Amino acid sequence: MANVSDYIKNYGNISFNEKPFCDEDNVAMCMSFYMPLDKVVSPSFDEEPKTFGMASRELFALRGSKHKPVGLVLVKEISRLLMDMAARKRFAEVKVIACTDNFNKKPAVQFNAGTFLLPNGDIVVLFRGTDDTLTGWKEDVDMLASDNGIPSEQLSVDYLAEVAKRYDGDIIVCGHSKGGYVAQYAVLNSPKEIRDRVKLLYNNDGPGFKNYDYLGSDVYKEMLPRYKHFIPQSSFIGMMMMHDDDYTVVKSSGLIGPIQHDLRTWQFKDDKLITLKDTSALGKVNDLVFHDLIRGLSEEQIDAVETAVGAVIEATGQRGLLDVKENLIEAVKGGYFAAKGLDDETKSILKDTAKSAGKHIKDAAIAVKNGEFKTVKQRIE
Repeated sequence: MANVSDYIKNYGNISFNEKPFCDEDNVAMCMSFYMPLDKVVSPSFDEEPKTFGMASRELFALRGSKHKPVGLVLVKEISRLLMDMAARKRFAEVKVIACTDNFNKKPAVQFNAGTFLLPNGDIVVLFRGTDDTLTGWKEDVDMLASDNGIPSEQLSVDYLAEVAKRYDGDIIVCGHSKGGYVAQYAVLNSPKEIRDRVKLLYNNDGPGFKNYDYLGSDVYKEMLPRYKHFIPQSSFIGMMMMHDDDYTVVKSSGLIGPIQHDLRTWQFKDDKLITLKDTSALGKVNDLVFHDLIRGLSEEQIDAVETAVGAVIEATGQRGLLDVKENLIEAVKGGYFAAKGLDDETKSILKDTAKSAGKHIKDAAIAVKNGEFKTVKQRIE
């Protein structure tokens, strides 16, 4: 079955003037943006943009002219995809500017955005999902646990505002995973004059927000005709927190949700994504589990999870998952002693949280098996 790489090879020489930006380009660009273009493209909007082809070749050379993984789960096929796109007319002459790398440990911030200027005048804003850094993963925990939000939310709003100020034309906003979350956040929290310029908003298997309130907002309803939320059939990440029912299910070759989250597994037929009518039974279980679990967490449990994750990550002494793999004994040792050193109260709360999660999984599986699954709309009502 074909995937995004086949789409690039078969349709990459059709210009954006001949074939306007489409859902499949969104998948390709989100995947390629896991490559650190910020290493060769200035974060400033005042610098001259580079063509996608030039920036990709410079980055490839900087990385030793070899296809190497960007991280433990960000495999070297992403590098191959980038260079395949750079070699084809559709993407080669796209101009790239303002590729950011905003990174901070406390509070945890891993924010990456870039602006892509299409030949037909459209502007594509990409927000990267979680990268290989442990800080990026800690920010994910903060996103799920904190009622105060994460710094990347406001950073995304500010970045989109700068794009709108600098350029005329329609704006297309895309993101995968956490990138899909902040893409949606940026648009929904921007002034109307910016929202009116957003031609399309893509959330590719990104989680929802902390509550369902946004679904009833005038802003969400206004954006809905231009909002495209894609999830694989057994979505895991996309089922986290309070998401919408307005998604399109994409067929994935992966067996389970975490594997299906990988954009390489999303299936194509010719130049179109293959879509399905509904999520799988496992997708429905994931949906119910995350809904019930997150809604049921107490403030104490949330604090305990954040404390434990932060302590273990800090104690590994590593920057990213690849570093953990290469220094496994040292990292595991540090994490183990950090976990062991947690106070008894925190350990007790974590134990209760794990038991609660197990119960939610069992209850969700029974509900789906018995045909008692409730959609988002039914839950709200």
